[in-house]
Amino acid sequence: MAQPASKNSTTGRTSAEATSGLAPASIRKAHAKTVFRVARAAFRLLDTVAPSAAVHFAAQLFVRPQSGGAPPVPEVPSLANHRFTVRYDGPDLAVWDWGDGPTVLLTHGWNGNAAQMSAFVLPLVRAGYFVAALDLPAHGSSGGSSADVSQFADALVRAGRRLGPVHAIVGHSLGGTAAALAISRGLKVDRIALLASPAEMPPYARRFAAALGLGGRSVEAMVASIHRRVGGPQAIDLLGAAPAQTARMLLLHDPNDREVRFEDSERIARVWPRARVEAVPGRGHVRMLRDADVIRRVVEFVREDARPLARAS
Repeated sequence: MAQPASKNSTTGRTSAEATSGLAPASIRKAHAKTVFRVARAAFRLLDTVAPSAAVHFAAQLFVRPQSGGAPPVPEVPSLANHRFTVRYDGPDLAVWDWGDGPTVLLTHGWNGNAAQMSAFVLPLVRAGYFVAALDLPAHGSSGGSSADVSQFADALVRAGRRLGPVHAIVGHSLGGTAAALAISRGLKVDRIALLASPAEMPPYARRFAAALGLGGRSVEAMVASIHRRVGGPQAIDLLGAAPAQTARMLLLHDPNDREVRFEDSERIARVWPRARVEAVPGRGHVRMLRDADVIRRVVEFVREDARPLARAS
């Protein structure tokens, strides 16, 4: 078993997931495609003749997840799922639930869906928990066509209040960042597990804008546009909000993750009280969601210091 990583270590790669649909590894793949090269050339030209328009279109692209095909539905062997809808002043949220007991919320990342978190359901139900997985705004079967990490956090606050009290949240990638922000916005949670989650958004927005071909001034203008959309930089400042939090936190991360750098988990753990980082080498960014060891660590963390619970039949 991999040993917990030191909060002061510097292990990690130099890429991180953007809040947009294009994370660094995805950007590198996209560069090889003709359609992306044409789009990049178009943005470069537009940035030269009409930079405000280039910034506008880039910002719109940044908050639109990729889509295609019918949304997948979470499937859990031997368990029937129940789907319902959470309605609030944002997009309708599609939610699936299983089991009985203290509530554990599962939340996916950008361009993801609730089905990606299915492997955690049965072990948590057997450990004695009520498990709910949701499609975040503009993803899967939920409403909306665009979203950002602030909207993700608001959706989790609303879902948590509907399903609470919430014992734990397990969040992957940007969904984990949003879950931590939801806690900072008042969602009462005893513990939270972050799986390869970004520490902050602006550097990744800059990387996205630069990949599209925007110049330096337009890159910063796009970041400012995103900040206006979410209500100011403080609204998504996870590192700034972290020191005041009391929920226990586990961060699992592959040191060689090509989407979100390991250093992001270390940075969060340095400022979030009662947090610890554990390296999970070789699990990748999305593969970790199906990894037996990662799932075991999460379930053990959710159950830490809890009295033994009856296993589900």
